[in-house]
Amino acid sequence: MNRGVPAGRYGRYYEHMLRVKLLEEGAKLPVVAHPGEDLGYDVFALEAVVLDPHKTVRVRTGVSVEARHPETGVALGLLVRDRSSIASRGVATTAGVIDAGYRGEVQIVMTNLGTEPIELKAGEKIAQMIPVPVLTGIVEAAEQLEDSARLAKGFGSSGR
Repeated sequence: MNRGVPAGRYGRYYEHMLRVKLLEEGAKLPVVAHPGEDLGYDVFALEAVVLDPHKTVRVRTGVSVEARHPETGVALGLLVRDRSSIASRGVATTAGVIDAGYRGEVQIVMTNLGTEPIELKAGEKIAQMIPVPVLTGIVEAAEQLEDSARLAKGFGSSGR
């Protein structure tokens, strides 16, 4: 079943998992160093930015994206996560969901957790986008929920 997916070089399959529109001069395509091994696509800062201590900023990438499962063509969401090289400098990626239908510019929300300003250079790898399936559906109100082994046990219930 095609599900309205355009045919690519591989018949009904998508040639590329990630399609990218460059929105600004200087924007760079996300990259994956080792396809099939690396979990995410590295994304780049469009402009130089100074992250002041304990402040949060949106860093522009100059790209919009569309992610699809390479075998089925089904739309995928993307989780935006820290790069270890940036996190080790005391910078956290603090927002991180790109919905499958979003086609605006990808902006990376970053927080400087340190006490000194940190400069991000234009063209520097700043975060990674990890493709994930979209599993949301219709919500149903229920009077009862099925029993589970855990039930309502929460914080620390599985031991330390």
